[in-house]
Amino acid sequence: MRYEIDNETYAVSIWDDINPEPFWFQPDYPNGDQFDSYEEAETWAQLALQSHNPNYGFFAPNGKGLAGEAKPTEAQILQSKLSRAGIDINQLKELLEL
Repeated sequence: MRYEIDNETYAVSIWDDINPEPFWFQPDYPNGDQFDSYEEAETWAQLALQSHNPNYGFFAPNGKGLAGEAKPTEAQILQSKLSRAGIDINQLKELLEL
């Protein structure tokens, strides 16, 4: 993966190096805060790339001065899937006769 930053607007474009167009275009922080400099946009872009590493536990920051939020754990992802299915962990255990 690679990124480019527009020198005038500081918009970040990220490519997967497979497709000709970027898969991620970020003109500002996700919450709408503006990038005030090339360096600020570059720091965000590097964190955004790093967030695609499965061994890195955080997303890129949503806004200026914010830390990246932690990615959900496998247990949290499973709990979310169960919730969407309308099942809690005890019901699942019962279904599986555990």
